[in-house]
Amino acid sequence: MFPTPLLDNTAVYHEGWRTFIRLFSVMGCVLMLPPKPSNAQSPEWVHGHVVHDDGGAPCGDALVQAWPCGAAFPVNSQGRFDANCPEGIDSLSVIAHGHKVVAVAVQGRVHIDVRLTSLGVDLAHALVQGNTSGDAPEAISVRREGDLMETLDRTAGIRSLDLGAGLIQPVLRGLMGTRVAVLEDGVPQAGGRWGADHGILVAPELYDGVEWVPGGGHIWLGPAAMGGGLRLSAIRLLSESGERTRAGLGHRFGDGRHGFHVLHQRRSGGRQWHLGVSASRFGDRNVPQKEFQYIGRLFALPDARLPNTGGHGLHMVAGGRWIDEAYGQISLDIRASQVLQGLFPGIVGIPDQSDLLGDGRPYDVALPQQRAQRWQVAGKWIKPGPLDRTVRLSISSNQRRESAPPHAHGFGPEPDTDLSLLLNEFHAFAEGRWQGIHGAFGVQVEWLDGQTDGWEFLLPNHRRGRLSLMGEWFRGRSRFGARVDAVHAAQNGHVEPLYAADGSVVGDDVRATAFEQAMLGGTLSWYRPWTLGLGMKGTWTATVYSRAPGQYALGAHGIHHGTFRFEQGNQDLRSEHSVEMRGSLRSMDGPEPSRVQWSVQAFAALHSGFIHLTPTAQFAPIAHAGQIYAFQGRDAVRVGGEFNLQGDIGQSTLAVSGSLLGQWAMETGLGLPFTPPIEVRSEWTCPLTDRFTASVHHRALAAATLTARNEASTPGASLWGAALTWRGAHTAFTLEGDNLMNVAWLDHASAYRALGLVAQGRWASLRFTVDVNRGDDHDSTQQTQQ
Repeated sequence: MFPTPLLDNTAVYHEGWRTFIRLFSVMGCVLMLPPKPSNAQSPEWVHGHVVHDDGGAPCGDALVQAWPCGAAFPVNSQGRFDANCPEGIDSLSVIAHGHKVVAVAVQGRVHIDVRLTSLGVDLAHALVQGNTSGDAPEAISVRREGDLMETLDRTAGIRSLDLGAGLIQPVLRGLMGTRVAVLEDGVPQAGGRWGADHGILVAPELYDGVEWVPGGGHIWLGPAAMGGGLRLSAIRLLSESGERTRAGLGHRFGDGRHGFHVLHQRRSGGRQWHLGVSASRFGDRNVPQKEFQYIGRLFALPDARLPNTGGHGLHMVAGGRWIDEAYGQISLDIRASQVLQGLFPGIVGIPDQSDLLGDGRPYDVALPQQRAQRWQVAGKWIKPGPLDRTVRLSISSNQRRESAPPHAHGFGPEPDTDLSLLLNEFHAFAEGRWQGIHGAFGVQVEWLDGQTDGWEFLLPNHRRGRLSLMGEWFRGRSRFGARVDAVHAAQNGHVEPLYAADGSVVGDDVRATAFEQAMLGGTLSWYRPWTLGLGMKGTWTATVYSRAPGQYALGAHGIHHGTFRFEQGNQDLRSEHSVEMRGSLRSMDGPEPSRVQWSVQAFAALHSGFIHLTPTAQFAPIAHAGQIYAFQGRDAVRVGGEFNLQGDIGQSTLAVSGSLLGQWAMETGLGLPFTPPIEVRSEWTCPLTDRFTASVHHRALAAATLTARNEASTPGASLWGAALTWRGAHTAFTLEGDNLMNVAWLDHASAYRALGLVAQGRWASLRFTVDVNRGDDHDSTQQTQQ
């Protein structure tokens, strides 16, 4: 940590607050200046930092209470706090969920740094520690278990669509794609986010953690966070000079997935560099299925595998951190990813039985296939002061190339290339933020330029820009927030010949109409934590937000992956408007940790003009293209929640978590597409020795009967698994099995569900990880997390 200057420069201090007030007055907010600090024996003002004892990272979710006045003050995202009592401060109490309460005697000091020790409370596989980022107080830290898909699927309220190694589509409370924000250290990630079968390129082992932010209307996550967001934490600065190395190696039996990762950090004084790489290879998926039915035809899978679903992925990161008392902290990260993924023949086009026989080479990739690659350069500057300043800059390029055996859409000639879809996206993002003890304000600018090609036309060349102004006001324990979004969207036109059955051209098929339009959106929110008696505390949030339609919803016009579903955009769509209430309630430890820990989250949302694909009574102008699914805005209601419960039974631990979600289109009373069913997870963990632990886990899925029009229901499932873990001082070994009974279960939200296919059968994995922290003068060890 670097020192924060005292609040003794009156001119700079008051000029910063005057600027702060002017920006907030635009949104109707009025702030009051704090009194000038005092130099009394019991000072009126005390400031400092709150950090995690393990690693020294800022603890942004902490609350500092000053005595004897009892006033509470939040800690910002850099771990900084400013406390004030008119009658003077003689002691501080520092509280953060999942950590031991710390009491500090002031003894005349005006600067105090506090280190918090974690209680280590583990709720199932998701470790709920409270958030580490002050700009999203509802965020929940999630401990990584295996790959990112396993991590997300084991967290109540989150599902994931597995698209291959490093390709992930998160589903948060039933929403996906452009309704879910995925951010890397505050920078939104782009790259074909519009489809259920398109995901982001990410390797979580090359980050310092994953956070889930539930619900919509968050000020700093951007307008995409309608269903919430996933935040990937940047690699942190080591707490002292030295080195840290994290590495892992694993193999999964069943689909033959194996990989490794290495991440090394070295700090010397105020400078740090880091370098990491992650690589994986995966074979055709094994499924407990010998045949399936699709569009009235019966297809055989003689090898009980999904052919051509193998591939490989490679991810890299390099960067540095520089810290200086005068200039603050500067961060730079360069990331690159590349994935080659085979596509099951039924995903692109109609499968032929000969394509499903398999070739005995599970790692080979043939047509159809997709190649995805990305690079990103991101920088951040943090300057503490009376107004903490943060500046983020990022540029990135994402390319997705899908190739398939050429086939004509309709009566036209067959294409002369296997390039079915090419999407090149250039993305730029900038953010400036100023934060003080009474609030924060900032500005975000985002630009996306997309270029498309290929005979599987889905989306024309397009451009999209966003300018957002944000502000927050801290009043007592409440946080009031506002954001205004100005969105500019444009696309090019595109026309193709329209063919008759004899091959003659009979007219024009207008696939896209050029347009350019401006739209507005924004958010108003009120967040407040509260404490009850009987060892309980909670939060509640009320928010009103508006979201401009995405580019795909405005301009799509084509057969999505040749599955007889013609998806059509709608340029007349307007911004969605939503009202959402959500709350949480959790147990709170007393002087001694409780043997039972629990938490409950719930939400209810009303949406005006909720945009989703709806089957129409029309058929596409291209012969054989089938029924048109059009993007339409319809009123909808969504309610749901999650719970976590953990209790100690002797030396063993029993953890249960679950989620419930209901989503309805109010016009028809039918469900919204891909509404996940009720799910309950349970795990029993027992220590065998000081180093060995064994666990048994169960996943119960109810039948998915809340369906949209033309969407089939999905039967429920009961899935069992087990794990054996050995933990040493520096290393950990885990042997784990999932779906031990090899149940043929269907994932309601998966792209394979439309084909009646099981996405994955039984598997067993063996993982080895190491995490070593070496200081300049001694060796120490970090707790290994998988």
